[in-house]
Amino acid sequence: MEPAELENKISSLEARLSRLEAALLKTAAAPVTPPAPPVPPPAPTLQNILRAHEAASRPQAAKERSGNWLGIVAAICFVFAAAFIIKLSIDSGWLTPERQIGLAVSLGIGLIAAGFALLEADREYSSLLPGAGIIVLYITVFAAHRLYSLISFESAISLVSLVSGACVWLYTRIREDWYPVTAAVGSYCAPVILSLGSSSTFSVYYFLLCSTAFAIISIWVRSRTLTLVSAYLAIMMTAFTGLFLKQDGLISGMLAMNFLVFAIGTYLYTRQTMKPLTETESTSFLPLLLFFYAMEYFFIDRLQPGLAPWLSLAFAGILLGLYLSAKKVFPEANLGSQSMVYAFVAVVCFHSFYLELLPASAKPWLFVAIALVIAFTPVTLAGSQKDGPLRIPALAVLAVMLLEYMGMVSHLLSGYDQAWLAVSLASLVSLWALIYSRGEGFAGKNGHGPLLGAAHLLAVSGLYRLTTDTGSLAVSASWLFYAVCVIAFAFDRKDEVMAKSAMLVLGFAAGKALLYDAASAPTTVRILCLLLTGAALYGSGFLIRKISGWKNEGKGREEPIGAKS
Repeated sequence: MEPAELENKISSLEARLSRLEAALLKTAAAPVTPPAPPVPPPAPTLQNILRAHEAASRPQAAKERSGNWLGIVAAICFVFAAAFIIKLSIDSGWLTPERQIGLAVSLGIGLIAAGFALLEADREYSSLLPGAGIIVLYITVFAAHRLYSLISFESAISLVSLVSGACVWLYTRIREDWYPVTAAVGSYCAPVILSLGSSSTFSVYYFLLCSTAFAIISIWVRSRTLTLVSAYLAIMMTAFTGLFLKQDGLISGMLAMNFLVFAIGTYLYTRQTMKPLTETESTSFLPLLLFFYAMEYFFIDRLQPGLAPWLSLAFAGILLGLYLSAKKVFPEANLGSQSMVYAFVAVVCFHSFYLELLPASAKPWLFVAIALVIAFTPVTLAGSQKDGPLRIPALAVLAVMLLEYMGMVSHLLSGYDQAWLAVSLASLVSLWALIYSRGEGFAGKNGHGPLLGAAHLLAVSGLYRLTTDTGSLAVSASWLFYAVCVIAFAFDRKDEVMAKSAMLVLGFAAGKALLYDAASAPTTVRILCLLLTGAALYGSGFLIRKISGWKNEGKGREEPIGAKS
């Protein structure tokens, strides 16, 4: 190798080494950056957690529901087994009644003991067995008294009280909703299972004791559902029994006691838990209250007709008093029971007070009283929203006014009656007081049109009955005078709707005066009639034109403001 070539290779090697050294020095001088940390997963939201929990628990929940249904069916089988054991002697007679009752008692106690034995394994599911055991014990006491007469009435009541006390005590140990609901349904249906509910005096006392027990349990359970179920069963079974017993005094007293038990129990539940009734829960109670009112009135009316309305009003007063007491506990809250209580009180007052107690001669004066109250107090009927708590009372008041108004118009057109004429004129004055004080604010813009129509019809009918004995011309003159007065009043208030409504009365009166009265009157009277009618028409037209002009001027003044905006 020539020296020149060797020198070139050495130079290229030195250049490469220099570049490698420079690269190494640069790498050593550069800061070492740590690797980027892994991106954490997004924080779980409440919705994702609930979905994951629901997905994880769905198979278990389905399994529990299936198990509960199986347990309920099993409890029903146990109850029917006890019932058939008790009734077995009727068919075969292979066991004495005492032994059958003993077997049924043993079965009931055994079910309760089995439920307690399984309590630690599955509290909810095992609570079905003590519920079935309580039902069996109730049936056993019932059968021992009614089927076999083994115990006296007093002993049966005492034993039922002991079973009810045991039922309450069992709940303090179990604390599961399945137990009291199962026990309630089965306990109230026990007389039906034994076919004794239609002929047993003992059964109505039995229902009352069951009601007391389950009213107490419902407070401990904190379940409105138990209160609702037991209340429906108690009142409906008591009423059904009363239809066959023919003991109206006993049944009406037991219905009243059941009403008081559940009303006071519901109130104490609210005080104990500090949770008032919701609107949905209250709505569920309303059909029961109406059924109780109808049946209680039916039995009391058969016993003593004059007493039924007063006692019905007393029940409504008790319910209203409990609501007002609860309102003091929750002064700032809108209680959901308000609509239910007001609706029940309105129904009772409409039927018991208005239809039954109020004398027929005093009923028309209710129209006057209601109209004046609305006119001079902040009370309003149209302001009660269709879904508000006062909608039922407002409808009841409107029904009273409509019925009495139709009665007044009917009596005025059928014949002269001084009493009806007096109340009709007073009602006319009260209507105009209402129109004057509330005006368009009574039912919104132009909302006083129906009031004006009612006032005009009542005025025409009343003036006709007041002046018809004087002559046909006097009737027409009174109508013309009334129409002119209304138009003048509308002119003073600048009320176009009122003026136009009076035009109907004016046109009707003028048509009668010109076509009928003037045609049949002597010449002198005819001329006078034409002059007076023409003057009334011309003056009324002048006032109406003025009112329309004021309205057009108001629109003209508003247009520039709207244009600027």
